[in-house]
Amino acid sequence: MSIDFSQQAKAKQLNDYFQDVGRIYIVVDASAEAVDIPDYLKGDPALRLALNVRMPQPIYIKAKGVSSVLSFSGKNYDCFIPLQHIWGAYQPDGDLENGLIWEDAVPDVIRKVMQAQISKEPSSIAPDDADIITDEKPKEEQPTVEDVPTRPTKVPHLRIVK
Repeated sequence: MSIDFSQQAKAKQLNDYFQDVGRIYIVVDASAEAVDIPDYLKGDPALRLALNVRMPQPIYIKAKGVSSVLSFSGKNYDCFIPLQHIWGAYQPDGDLENGLIWEDAVPDVIRKVMQAQISKEPSSIAPDDADIITDEKPKEEQPTVEDVPTRPTKVPHLRIVK
């Protein structure tokens, strides 16, 4: 029996993040055969599952994977997600920069999409000194925000309480 220390370290990182934050999304490669979730969710390489420390059922985060009875559309399902198929975790309402990502677990499909997005060339923009000929008549100048007079906003549904 061999011990995979990288998976233990990943489990500790995920567990610490979960305990510190309390409510997270884990990003799962649900296209992997070993991921045990409801059939209609399988196949998504970026499936998000919500975990919350306030959930009444226990959530086990171990070196082999995450296991818990999760609810999907009101139906409970005994889930098991192997740790090698979890490639991200973040706060639902937080900044994505503060989440976790395990690059070695990112599915090839997602990796290719990201590389294509990064390598996209910006659209060509006409230089400032180029003459552009159009048949449109010049539009009247639209007022800017500074030109519009401001007035106090009335809120009819609120009343002053003394």
